[in-house]
Amino acid sequence: MIDRNFPPPPPGEGRGGGDGGGYYNYPVIRRPVWTWEIPVYFWLGGIAGGAYVTASLAQNLGSAEDRRYAADGFYLAALAVLPCAPLLTADLGRPERFHHMLRIFKPLSPMNLGAWTLTAFAPLTVARAVARAAETGLLRGSLRSLTRLIPKTLIELTGTVFGLTLAGYTGVLLAATNVPLWAKSKLLGGVFMASAMSSGSAAVALAAARRDAPDAILHRLATIESAASVGEMAMLTGYLAQSGKTARPLTSGRLSAPFWLGAVGAGTLLPLLLHRMAGRRQGRPLRILSGAAALCTIAGSLALRWTIFEAGKVSSEDQAASFELSSD
Repeated sequence: MIDRNFPPPPPGEGRGGGDGGGYYNYPVIRRPVWTWEIPVYFWLGGIAGGAYVTASLAQNLGSAEDRRYAADGFYLAALAVLPCAPLLTADLGRPERFHHMLRIFKPLSPMNLGAWTLTAFAPLTVARAVARAAETGLLRGSLRSLTRLIPKTLIELTGTVFGLTLAGYTGVLLAATNVPLWAKSKLLGGVFMASAMSSGSAAVALAAARRDAPDAILHRLATIESAASVGEMAMLTGYLAQSGKTARPLTSGRLSAPFWLGAVGAGTLLPLLLHRMAGRRQGRPLRILSGAAALCTIAGSLALRWTIFEAGKVSSEDQAASFELSSD
């Protein structure tokens, strides 16, 4: 039977490719059809999860000043998570497809788990942001009275679990595909989770710097951000080591510059250097350095997801990588 999707093989070559070229030198798997909405969704979901966890930690473990300034993380989480469902729905093409994913609950399916996590996390972030608005006097009258019914501690703890899940499941989702770059290593979920914590805490630090938070608050937020960045570098190093040659579209192809300079350099190494420079500074110099580090971290988080996403498309066209993955 002739496969009409492919031209006939050259003389002397069979289906296996007599010269070792594989299946007529055509890709073994289909190129992913996801569009730009997906990496943006990954990025915003990561910021939302990281900011919410940072704010929750401050509320339950921090001082009164920590709670005052880090609580902006609830606002940031709500603002970041609200566009996620529209972005995901836009990529699906038909809005009802998102609804269809909620008809069943399959926690072992990364896509189904992600849909349920997003559905649960978004209302929690909005509820906690509304409660925060009531605490600061932005809400008045009957609306403020209604927020007293919100179980803030329960929402914070539950939202922390969903926030961490949202932060890391996106990497697990990619790793569950048959795209070599995404699936070769099982550390991609850890990379995305660490990146989410660094970018989320950076967003909280940026908001705190703009509000002229005390120096001690900025230093503590910088410690959280730096610890997450170190964890991200460790995870990323392990991911690249496990991926081996499969990672070439990311590390040496046309995407290598935005990856090394954007995701790794500007997104991780430069913020660590800026925080080190800011270690003994106070006042305006500290706020400038902290704000610059936070902006770099947030931009680097987007660069990380975008380059891995786009490099995965290139990787899907690599026959040798696909064969190597199938033999593992």
